[in-house]
Amino acid sequence: MGIQKYVTRPEKRYKGQRRHSSFYVGQHLYHWLQLHQMFQKNIEELMQISRYRLKDYIKGQRAILLALSTF
Repeated sequence: MGIQKYVTRPEKRYKGQRRHSSFYVGQHLYHWLQLHQMFQKNIEELMQISRYRLKDYIKGQRAILLALSTF
């Protein structure tokens, strides 16, 4: 059979790329804030279950606070 080479996928570098443009964020901000208010209790319950996502949760909370400061 011979030896087969193991080919890996190229690493993607996302640190320099934005996920959404500023226009997109501004356009959808109101809806995101409404959803946050609707599901805030559920999200907090989930954070009690899966603590390994706490860093992402804190990052999202900071984004919500920044968004609320614009109104």
